[in-house]
Amino acid sequence: MDKFNTELSSPSEQQAGMKQAHQTSGVYLIVVALGVAIQFIFESTYQSAEISPQQVWMVLDWFSFVGFALCSGLNFVYLRECSNRDVEVWKKVCSSAAFYTSIVLTLAFVHNFVASLAAGTDDLLFWKFINAVQIPLFLATGVRLLKH
Repeated sequence: MDKFNTELSSPSEQQAGMKQAHQTSGVYLIVVALGVAIQFIFESTYQSAEISPQQVWMVLDWFSFVGFALCSGLNFVYLRECSNRDVEVWKKVCSSAAFYTSIVLTLAFVHNFVASLAAGTDDLLFWKFINAVQIPLFLATGVRLLKH
């Protein structure tokens, strides 16, 4: 088949592509969550090293930025999938909690991240809260995507 062929792919090919995208996103979220968790726990152990904890956080923040976009978007899809009347109540509650937690945390993250980039006026305590909730949110979403 010509790689520039404009025919629509079959539904099974589309499902395989979505499954691959979900798995890749799941792995990404899990890796970012583990990176944030390791930094969160061990940042105070290398204060005198050549690379400061703030520099590591700045790199992790860019990966987290992408992760928050993925997490919010994919949890919205999960919410929509669970809005059917035939879905168990527990799944509806879980999908709603995951989506709204993603949105609230994304807003908090973007607020502090922009403040950090623009004027260096970000709030350290706010960062601790964001990271403490980000880790289990990314892990739970990533694991769900891998099982999907």
